[in-house]
Amino acid sequence: GGGGGGGGGGLSGGERRRLSVALELVTGPKIFLADEPTTGLDSAQAEKVVRLIRTLAKERNVPSVMTLHQPKSSIWRMLDRIILLAPGGKMCYAGDRKSATDYFKRIGFECPENTNPAEFFIDLVTIDTDDPEQAVADEARINLLHHRFLQSCTPDDPWPPPVSDGNALIKEQSPRSARSIDDVTKRRFPSIYPILRTKARNASNGIRRFGALLQRSWRQNIRDGRIITLRLGASVVQAWLFASIFKSVRDDKSLTRSIADRVALLTYGVINMSIMALMKTLDLFAKERSVVMREQMRSNYSSLEYLLAKVFAEIPLDSFFALVFAATLKRLTGLRTSMMTLIKTYCLMTVTSVSLGFSIGSITSSVESAMSLGVPVMVIFMVVGVINPSGVDTDDPPNKIMELLKVGSPIKWAIEALVTAEFRGMVFNEKDRGRWGQLKDLPRMGALAMVQDGDNVLKNLGLGTAKYSDRMEKLAWLSGIYLLMSWIGLSYFGPSFIDTDDV
Repeated sequence: GGGGGGGGGGLSGGERRRLSVALELVTGPKIFLADEPTTGLDSAQAEKVVRLIRTLAKERNVPSVMTLHQPKSSIWRMLDRIILLAPGGKMCYAGDRKSATDYFKRIGFECPENTNPAEFFIDLVTIDTDDPEQAVADEARINLLHHRFLQSCTPDDPWPPPVSDGNALIKEQSPRSARSIDDVTKRRFPSIYPILRTKARNASNGIRRFGALLQRSWRQNIRDGRIITLRLGASVVQAWLFASIFKSVRDDKSLTRSIADRVALLTYGVINMSIMALMKTLDLFAKERSVVMREQMRSNYSSLEYLLAKVFAEIPLDSFFALVFAATLKRLTGLRTSMMTLIKTYCLMTVTSVSLGFSIGSITSSVESAMSLGVPVMVIFMVVGVINPSGVDTDDPPNKIMELLKVGSPIKWAIEALVTAEFRGMVFNEKDRGRWGQLKDLPRMGALAMVQDGDNVLKNLGLGTAKYSDRMEKLAWLSGIYLLMSWIGLSYFGPSFIDTDDV
């Protein structure tokens, strides 16, 4: 298309207008309303827009109403029925477009030859405010046109096509002879009667809607190859960076010297990947929130269908980055945890963080508000989720609020799962260093001081009875809870309507 105002490869104004019209009509609305759809377009683009509206409206049997100002002759010929309004909302004509010129001719206002009827009719209802005398004449003419139109309508039937025979206006038969209003509707509007008598049909079944949403969500995630490449590179680089910082976590290094570094390495890895997953989800989810609300207003799909599509489109890609990070971290370090355990934990933690992002995004309306809420929430979950290196004071347990925050922190459960898997069953068996070497390498302060083995490390950190499977189960439950909250948020904070079916 044209440059779209920037000299680049974007859509032109007319193309954007036609795209907007098509998006509205393809959803099968009960009625299509367009307020000046041709404003700001040249005559050629304006004709294309009106032609598209006419084509799609007829193909999909959708009644379409639009306001137009001085349409060109080709646009005028596309219209079926017209309403001519004068200033003050005075109706001067309402009826078949083909009968309009004959009607105005018979009441004394003949359209000149080689003149666009639309322009002639608009001139009839235009007031020249620059000339007071002409303005008075214009108002008198408009009052006459309005009066003659009212004369063409019966009190019970304000919508007949106002045709005339000689000087006498012929009135259509009064609907009093009809059995009901329904009969009148069927007689006057046979082409749209089935639509007016039935509720809007489903645009497609649930599977098709879900498939379309899934395809769109997937394309949104993969359309920018540069971003995907950057995220993939960032996952590898961050794993390498952590491995370089915590050099003691190597197979050729003292096991006792690396105890504190192992806890820190696993902790920073969890925090890093959880924040990346949350921020990405908040940004993408919030950006399309307004579009989703508009589509839900048209009943294109339900909140559950949209949420499931986002889950199946985004979680696999985010989990892939977590997999790359975990695999790289395992290759570059001497972590005892198996490759599969490390990957499973980081992937499930990412799923939970994405679900948290969905739940936050579901109650916000913009990227700014989503970030304003999401960042403090993640900071709080990070603070309450990290393991205190000084150990757990059983004599001073946390209050109920802190306990609740800990339960809701995906960072807490992921760190505890990894630390448990890493230290459970660890034995300090460095025979070449001797007992004194082991003692010298142990941490000198905090809960890790003078520990004897991995189980002793877990006990001092408050994880003596912790099980890896239990922590993973908590993460899975937390993911489900956040997804449920997302569904509730999308439903409750989505568009609401007044049901007019029974009105």
